[in-house]
Amino acid sequence: MRRSLLPAVLLFPVLSLPVLADSGLGIIGGELRLGFSNQELEGGYVGATVDVAITEHHGAQFDLQYEERATGGVGRLGTVVYMTPREGQKYGLSAMVADKNDISATYGQVGAAAMFEVAQGFNIELRGSIGVSTDNDMDWITAGGGLHWQATPGTRAYAHYDITEFDEETFDAVAHEATLGVQSRLNNTPASVFAEASRDWLTGQDAAAGQNTFRAGVSLSLGHTGNNQPAFRVADPMRQILRRKLY
Repeated sequence: MRRSLLPAVLLFPVLSLPVLADSGLGIIGGELRLGFSNQELEGGYVGATVDVAITEHHGAQFDLQYEERATGGVGRLGTVVYMTPREGQKYGLSAMVADKNDISATYGQVGAAAMFEVAQGFNIELRGSIGVSTDNDMDWITAGGGLHWQATPGTRAYAHYDITEFDEETFDAVAHEATLGVQSRLNNTPASVFAEASRDWLTGQDAAAGQNTFRAGVSLSLGHTGNNQPAFRVADPMRQILRRKLY
């Protein structure tokens, strides 16, 4: 995909979110995010999450993100089509596809996700998926979980862990990624600030030492998320593989 085209494709729906929210298309909420990273190879990124009500107990979450990198930007589209059988529960099927600029690198995955409110303001998330690269037939299986804590009406803390197995003749490793973050609303406005820290590492035959990444930015939220629970995390196990130039 051409370098100039991918950011434009992703930025169009991001910048159009405020208009879509009032369009009567079933959109119940959305969030815009602008951030940056301290990683030498990573730069700024822009993203959006949109929640759409399909029926009273069915919905869809769409995630778009473009992340600039010194080795070529990465565009990512993810979705979760979910059910909300009762208050405090939602689960569904997920999918993600991504493309990297400047080189032939397109990959995707499909899976399932679930979220349960176990106490007031405290949600547990579970997810799993299988993925494949269309360029070199590398495949993987990944599983993960997350905790979401609504500490105050305007402040949410979260933690995630994902583990992925790559088992190929030329690349055999288990990838790990752990993330801690917090997001806080600015007074009573739709704007928030967020900060998160991640550590990822590889074990197995092609092991690699851990690397730390710090990200921070601002967001703008409109409406609400499905079932009034946090949005699902659409994990990308190829993130650290690309950054380490192993792909």
